[in-house]
Amino acid sequence: MRIFFLLCLFFLSVAHVFPQGLIQGKVHDNQAKGISYANVLLRSPTDSVLIKGAISDESGNFVFAEIPKGEYFVETFFLGYAKSYTPFFSFLGTETIGLDAITLIEEAKNLDEVTVNATKPLFELEMGKMVVNVSNSVTSAGLSVIDVLEKSPGVMVNRQNNSLSLSGKNGVVILMNGKRFRMPIDAAYQMLAGLNSSDVEKIEIMTVPPANYDADGDAGFINVVMKRDNSMIGTNGSLTIGQGYGTGYNGNLSFNLNHQGSKFSWFGLLSSTYVDQVQIYESQRTNNDGIQDIGISSVLDRVMSRKAFNYQAGFDYNLGKNTILSALVSGYENRWDLTAGTDTESIYSISPDTIATMTTKEENYWSHIMGNINLQHTFKNGQVINFNLDYLTYKNSYPTWYTTEYFSETNDFLRSEEIRISKETHIDIWVADLNHSMKIGKSLTVDSGIKGTFSNLTNQVVYEEQLDSDWIVYPYYSSDALLKEDILAAFSTAKIVFDEKTTLNAGVRYENTKTNLTSVKGEEIVDRQYGDFFPTVFVSRKINSDNLVQLSYGRRITRPTFNEMAPYAIFFDPFTFFTGNENILPTYTNNIKTDYSYKSWIFSVQYSIDKNVIMRFQPTLDEETNTLFLKTDNIDQRQTISMVVAFPWQVTSWWEMQNNLTGNYQNVNSVLNGEAYEVDQLGIQIISTNTFKLPKKYTIELVGFYSSPVVNGYFNWLSRGFVNLGVQKEFEKAGVLRFSCNDIFETTQFRWKSFEGSEIGFSGRIKFEKRVFMATYTYKFGNNKVKGTRNRSVGSQAEQNRVTN
Repeated sequence: MRIFFLLCLFFLSVAHVFPQGLIQGKVHDNQAKGISYANVLLRSPTDSVLIKGAISDESGNFVFAEIPKGEYFVETFFLGYAKSYTPFFSFLGTETIGLDAITLIEEAKNLDEVTVNATKPLFELEMGKMVVNVSNSVTSAGLSVIDVLEKSPGVMVNRQNNSLSLSGKNGVVILMNGKRFRMPIDAAYQMLAGLNSSDVEKIEIMTVPPANYDADGDAGFINVVMKRDNSMIGTNGSLTIGQGYGTGYNGNLSFNLNHQGSKFSWFGLLSSTYVDQVQIYESQRTNNDGIQDIGISSVLDRVMSRKAFNYQAGFDYNLGKNTILSALVSGYENRWDLTAGTDTESIYSISPDTIATMTTKEENYWSHIMGNINLQHTFKNGQVINFNLDYLTYKNSYPTWYTTEYFSETNDFLRSEEIRISKETHIDIWVADLNHSMKIGKSLTVDSGIKGTFSNLTNQVVYEEQLDSDWIVYPYYSSDALLKEDILAAFSTAKIVFDEKTTLNAGVRYENTKTNLTSVKGEEIVDRQYGDFFPTVFVSRKINSDNLVQLSYGRRITRPTFNEMAPYAIFFDPFTFFTGNENILPTYTNNIKTDYSYKSWIFSVQYSIDKNVIMRFQPTLDEETNTLFLKTDNIDQRQTISMVVAFPWQVTSWWEMQNNLTGNYQNVNSVLNGEAYEVDQLGIQIISTNTFKLPKKYTIELVGFYSSPVVNGYFNWLSRGFVNLGVQKEFEKAGVLRFSCNDIFETTQFRWKSFEGSEIGFSGRIKFEKRVFMATYTYKFGNNKVKGTRNRSVGSQAEQNRVTN
């Protein structure tokens, strides 16, 4: 199957070329010498709206394709030269026209350096997505990408289980520069927690992605766009150093280097993070084991450290005028170490009460390497064909040790136990995809492609308890599984530009999935094969320069992560056990969304219905041992209505506010532990960012956040909030210095509580960190007019979203 699919990719790479119209020309100086990397903009003469942009090649040539019929003019500029404008001209959409050569005249006075400060709004609406301009945020400097997402509209960060949600839904997919990571959300969370926001230009939030993207992820996509400087040939880079303190040391270091040549370009990025934290965990549980009422209370002091190292390196090489060969290597090393002391009190209505003290030690180490080869060719008529081949490998080692002593209610020693659990996971993934884009007629653009993903996982969990001097393996808690999953996909989308104000983008994607999970002994655990169509429709209408309306529909799927099917095992206290579920089913989602923007004001409403919702930490009680298993399970149905309102407010010339309001209504109904229940929940999330621009290039930023309770299947995440403060000083050529204090009033904590009347009542809280003080310095060096690296496809980043830690 794998060889057959790769052969199909090869034969399909020879695409039929359809003729279409082109606008082409050349830029040169007054000596008729071609100017490379000049900015060439195609504009409408009625309102100077930008239709399309291009960069001249090494000979000064440029071309515009996929342009509808209309009247246009061309604006051209290059540093050190005066701007040039062509006369207006007509274009029928089907012919090829050559413009007269454009001559740029050198400016009389050359400036050593030109600095342009253009401030974008912190949040803005683009076609089909909400954009968070990270580089504009002072309090984000020196923090991780996770910290930035925590104050973004509609995004909920759950530090309890290392996950993200959008509009109250958990099936979030992470992308980097427009392409997905092939890891599950909790592994992606760890990667983003170690990624410095100083290296990020913006974050794009898409709740209804088009058919070009994989159908996985019922909540939508979060696309992290890395910084890339743009302009001329040369080399530059930046260095960012952050130092801080909360309950322990916080430090980060980031270094990137970028070179743009006429034919060969390369880039590299290194970042590291070190965090020490003291966390507080408290939980309470009440239930009846069929004989008596039982209450269990636990308090944990968790001392942890996280060391993360991320890297990326790649190159682009122009094989010819229209062909680019690229390669990319990226990866991360992430180590989490934790020691915890747990005091647990068990109160029985009939039996004697007991006290337990447990010492926990965890070592969670993830290592990942990804290699990508990309070939892109642009035909003379503007068609583009793009091929990716990726290989990814992950290794995870997660040993844990538990020492527990039990005492009577009068503090007499009863017994002790030693438990150790080892988890070893190895994942290999091959991904190949081929995409083709072409223009048919005057206003129709068709994108199509095929993709194959071939995954293999081995996961071994060994649970052992010490009896005298021997270690005894308990098969009930152990797992030794082999998982193989193949996903074959094909898609086609059509973009129709009816006029300069109305655009329709519609498409369909088909995915066929084959999943096989077996034990090392050959016992079949899961054998599942299914194929589905996933349509998407997107309509955009620009009423005028200030008003934009969008409507979209999409059907999606959320597959269970690999380790949710080949489970893990973790104790939080002697009677609470986290585990997976090999019988978990995929979630199917239908989304309808409408967006409206007036200038910088954004209003969105979305309705979705989910079947077989994958929900983590759902409780199941073993009455014989009184052990509570918190595992991933399916909730029968969930309906969600969400509303997002984002608007700026210029209070004074030096004070600007950006306010974001997200409201959710959710209805959940299911059967769990033999108990049928239905829950309705209203929720609200408020984020207010206040920016104060002071003299001498000082900026102050004050951020407030509040979130009301959120449904998580059998229980609620309760309300929470925080206030952050940041101060920034720019030093002209010397860089930027930022100071920040996050969670000033130490109100950030995660609390949970089961619903009233539940057979299993449990509640608790975890506080990860006190207020954190941070100082960050960023220094840029080299040629600050360097053209950035190409934002290109990496086919495997879809697959990276299903590896779990």
